[in-house]
Amino acid sequence: MKIRNILWKFSFKRRWQRWSLPQKLVLFYLPLFVLPSMIGLSFLANNYNAAIRENAEAYSDTIVSLTVDKLDAAIEDYNNISLRILTASEISAILSGSLHNQFEQIEIQRSLEKYVLPITGGFHDDGILGVVFTTNQGTFTLGKDWGLPLDSRHLSEIREENGQPYWAPLTSDSQEGARSTGFRLGRVLKDDNFKPIGFFYLVISPTSFQDILSSAMAGPNTTFQLVDRQTLLAEEPSEPTELVTDSLQSEKWLAHNEWRLVANLPLTTLYATVYRLSMIAVWLAGGCFIVGVIAFYLIRMDVALPIAKLHKNMRKGLKGEHPHKLSKFKGAKEIAELNDTFISIMYEIHNLIEEVKKGEKRKREAQLKGLRNQLSPHFLYNTLNSIRWMAMIRKQDHIREVVDALSTLLQYTIRDADELVTLNKEVDIMQEFVKIQQVRYQNFAFVAHLEPGIGEYKLLKFLIQPLLENAIVHGLSSINHAGEIRLEAQVREDMLLLSVQDNGNGISPERLTQIREDLSSGNNNKHIGLSNVKEMIDIHYGLPYGLEMTSEIGCGTTVILKLPVLKEGGDE
Repeated sequence: MKIRNILWKFSFKRRWQRWSLPQKLVLFYLPLFVLPSMIGLSFLANNYNAAIRENAEAYSDTIVSLTVDKLDAAIEDYNNISLRILTASEISAILSGSLHNQFEQIEIQRSLEKYVLPITGGFHDDGILGVVFTTNQGTFTLGKDWGLPLDSRHLSEIREENGQPYWAPLTSDSQEGARSTGFRLGRVLKDDNFKPIGFFYLVISPTSFQDILSSAMAGPNTTFQLVDRQTLLAEEPSEPTELVTDSLQSEKWLAHNEWRLVANLPLTTLYATVYRLSMIAVWLAGGCFIVGVIAFYLIRMDVALPIAKLHKNMRKGLKGEHPHKLSKFKGAKEIAELNDTFISIMYEIHNLIEEVKKGEKRKREAQLKGLRNQLSPHFLYNTLNSIRWMAMIRKQDHIREVVDALSTLLQYTIRDADELVTLNKEVDIMQEFVKIQQVRYQNFAFVAHLEPGIGEYKLLKFLIQPLLENAIVHGLSSINHAGEIRLEAQVREDMLLLSVQDNGNGISPERLTQIREDLSSGNNNKHIGLSNVKEMIDIHYGLPYGLEMTSEIGCGTTVILKLPVLKEGGDE
């Protein structure tokens, strides 16, 4: 257990150290400012909400019960009216007879009005709109019967009730769209012998129930809905005065018709006290939040951001960015001074690096100059020896060509002070060098093959000349067949490869191994040409560039130079 606690503390400490300063500020900010305010507000609101909701539910049940009693009483009144019509012997006697002409129909209509109107108390828009009788004699309508007539399904349901009241669903007025026009309360009509002679129904205005719902209103935005299974029968008010987002719903079934009353009571008024207390808590929490945000912002601007910028400057400095690219900033005095000190140190380091680079450049130039000076006597000696042989053997004017070639080579060495030249220029100079060598060694040819575009790449002067000279002197001088030296240039894997290949005698494996060891050890007393070329590449280019040499007895020797791809201006 102790080991586990130690490991946990150690892991927590490491995690804590990896967190940034803004993350730590947020961690302190939440429990100190926000969480206490939010917890207190939540506790207060929950307690008051529970108490208020309990009282509101009791109040809602009382209102709904009283309204249901009124609706049941109204339904009972309409049922009694229909029952009086059903039991009125005069009405059944009028409708039991036969109808012979239109005058008798008018007389029946008047007789029905004489007995029905006293029972219904007249027809009016907020009560009974009309009464419709349907018998074998025809249909007699007293008052209004808006909307579509009852269909066969409703008529069969009235007959099934066998004299009991049947409340049909609401109908719509076809002339006024989908507005409900009235309820239908129907009964089977019987004669004195209790035989069915037809049926009748009362047309009742929906406003009669809406008035009851309106009288039960408990306040603004309260809604009452009278529902028959899934059909809305009556609603009050039809358009609430404002949007209600929090309400208490209460539901109660009526004693008749399988109707139920659904009430929605807004809790806004009931929650007024809670809202006031909640607003005070919200303002307090908001004040704490604003103070915390301001404190967080000040600490972030004065400490966190300056530290982040200092860290960014340090990373740039370690990557070798120039000190003038490092930014200065405002913030805490100590952090700003630390940043200025770091920038000053980076300037000192940059100046020291520049001095070292200049010294290394001067040293390299001196080394290259020494190597060139070491090549010049050897080269001039062989050239003059060729001129001497031409004068002794041929005794012709070709000596002018050799002198011209020699002049071109000397001008190329002395006049152009730039260390780097194009490959095309170097190949042209090597052609002049070959002219001079062909005076002595006549039985060979020089072929240069460059891939398209490679001729404009840059390289050091006289890297190829020592390789050509070795191929001529050591490879082709003692062969008894036509010699050939082939120069090829190609780019592979972002590296310029120069290949100098001859078809001469070749080198034995033992000798080749010795030459490679001498070049690797830096023994410049042997193989002067190859050693100088390798050292020039090492000094000027460095790794991974260099020289490779392969050979086979009787087949010739190949030397490959690996150089960087340098374009105009010496850029890769």
